[in-house]
Amino acid sequence: MKPDPGHADTAALRDYVEAVAELLRVEPAASWSEHGSPSTAYIALADRSPRHAGRLLMLQWAADAGWCLALEPEAAEEPTVLVRWPEPRRPRPAVVARRVRAALTELARPEKNTARCGHPSG
Repeated sequence: MKPDPGHADTAALRDYVEAVAELLRVEPAASWSEHGSPSTAYIALADRSPRHAGRLLMLQWAADAGWCLALEPEAAEEPTVLVRWPEPRRPRPAVVARRVRAALTELARPEKNTARCGHPSG
């Protein structure tokens, strides 16, 4: 019996996503990928966003859009994208991990207050 023609591409995508997950210290079971048109992937992060009421974070990848860091959706909502990395579409796993760690560091910093004290808004 011959293997599915897309088997090699499916396995390569799974290995790529699991390599990214491993660099982020995420178990392979917390990642998912699907080879298709477009191919997509997901990695559940254990990290929470202090800027968004402690909501869990996730990574999402699509062959036509690249990687993004987003809030895990609640109920039927769509994921809220916090950071996009559209280029290159499929960077080395170490590049993805470095970008994610930098974004997590930025999210951990207190937000800059843009309102000026003593001046009413509106």
